[in-house]
Amino acid sequence: MRRPMYDDELLGKAFDPKLARKSFQFIVPYKKKIALAMLAMVLTAGTGLVGPHLTQIAIDSGMKNGDVRVLKIVALVYIFTFVLRWIFQYWQTIAISVLGQRVVYDIRHKLFSHIQNLSLDFFDNREIGRIIARLTSDVGSVNALVTSGSLSLVTDSLKLIGIIIILVNKSLELSLLVFTLMVPLWIVTAVFRKKNRLAYRDVRRKVATVTAHVAENVSGVKVVKSFSREAENLNRFKKVNRETRDAQMHASMLGAIFWPTMEVISWIGIGMIYWYGGLGVIRGELTLGLLLAFVGYMHQFFEPIRNMSGLYQTMQDAMAGAERIFEILDQEPTVKDKPGAIELPPIRGDVEFKNVCFAYDEIPILKNVSFKANAGETIAIVGPTGAGKTTIINLIGRQYDVTSGSITIDGYDIRDVTLKSLRSQMGIVLQDSFLFPGSIMENIRYGRLDATDAEVIEAAKIVGAHEFIVELPQGYNTDVHEGGSKLSSGQKQIISFARALLADPRILILDEATSSVDTQTEMIIQEGLRKLLKGRTSFVIAHRLSTITEADCILVVEDGQIVESGTHRDLLTLGGAYRRLYDMQFNFELAGERSPSIN
Repeated sequence: MRRPMYDDELLGKAFDPKLARKSFQFIVPYKKKIALAMLAMVLTAGTGLVGPHLTQIAIDSGMKNGDVRVLKIVALVYIFTFVLRWIFQYWQTIAISVLGQRVVYDIRHKLFSHIQNLSLDFFDNREIGRIIARLTSDVGSVNALVTSGSLSLVTDSLKLIGIIIILVNKSLELSLLVFTLMVPLWIVTAVFRKKNRLAYRDVRRKVATVTAHVAENVSGVKVVKSFSREAENLNRFKKVNRETRDAQMHASMLGAIFWPTMEVISWIGIGMIYWYGGLGVIRGELTLGLLLAFVGYMHQFFEPIRNMSGLYQTMQDAMAGAERIFEILDQEPTVKDKPGAIELPPIRGDVEFKNVCFAYDEIPILKNVSFKANAGETIAIVGPTGAGKTTIINLIGRQYDVTSGSITIDGYDIRDVTLKSLRSQMGIVLQDSFLFPGSIMENIRYGRLDATDAEVIEAAKIVGAHEFIVELPQGYNTDVHEGGSKLSSGQKQIISFARALLADPRILILDEATSSVDTQTEMIIQEGLRKLLKGRTSFVIAHRLSTITEADCILVVEDGQIVESGTHRDLLTLGGAYRRLYDMQFNFELAGERSPSIN
């Protein structure tokens, strides 16, 4: 079977004009900073070219003629030149760093902002780790392209041109001898470039495998320990770790051959100059100062060539990173405000589904779903896994658009109003409530950022969270850490109830919101839930049927269709699908076992 190629393994072209143009849009606003950085680099390179010429003057005009005055002047000029070079190098470093950090900030800001605005289907098809990588490593690689990489390419090219002009001006014969080395340099670079490309791809693939292996084992550490599989996992990790080491060593070996080969060619060239130029000095055709100056420029001649050879890998990596970044930036939200969308006024909460159909990747999920929820009613949705319950609530918030039919709120088709005005009047509590790093106070206040401390505490009291919060080490100022790792599942869920209550939405969605709460905790928060649901149009996906007995209407969903609807009492009397679910759960509870999931 052919192994799938992940985008992290793609290398891209060494230079893609289309991607380069897109990338360079991020440095266009900083034309002055680019000019300053370029000037600093040119001045740094320019002052570096003065040394060999000063050597020639010192030998031919000073030492040869015994002129001490010339030697003093050359020494002072040499010192002054390299003091200037130090200043220009400092200026160059600061200018490139400032430019680079501005570009990184802009790319990350634009990318994060764009990701925030993308629709849920984008995240359905991508792993979170790969998205995060776009904001970290890929942004860094693009920065290398548009700042230090591109500027270095320009300055190295200018420096190389300058050295060639100087060499030709000093001795055309010696210059032609040097230029004959360009052919083997080009051949060596072309051969190793292809080999490095394949080696780099293999390293990237092996590193990705190690990362995935570690992530899987850390995420499943409880299962690993439960089955005592530490030794087995270590053996598997040794294998992928060894393969990664071998791939990296192969790539390093190629580098260990390539760079010394470049050095050998350059030293062969210098040896040829010493031999041929030395004969010219003996014959009186060249001066010793000119020969030594020529050798000095030869050393500098190969430096930009080596730099540009090394820049190839940087640019190849940068192009791959740019391709992955713009793959995201070029994505358009599938759910967005249509032209002329209006602001949804403050709503009462009447919600109606009219013959709603929805398909995901051409797979039908909902089929002609119709129902109406009057303002202030609680609608419970039950059914087996994959029936379409979560899809219904996602469509209410317009996380996806219906394939056909319509959803209206207070008579407004939700596709005709702005997303912000729609979602700002809705609240949701998920099965796995996420808490952000920070205090409990900050996490509850996330529901309404301008809420006072007193309002936050009052919301916590209503849903029954206050009692356990005040018992924590710092009370409401207790840091919950990322994901709320310091709290139990039930505590995190109750805090999410307080957050939803504080937001005071007109439409409230509880997606299996009590599934993580034990029976005792559930009893504590039932009264809080009643207060939370009171006066709001609420949609509750129920894990435990005991939590929805007071719902105004229960929708039983099977295979994307509503097969039954009515109150708890009506549906029990009907003796259909709901009755079967209820009896199955009730029998498990009588047996003293945990109720089975019906969703």
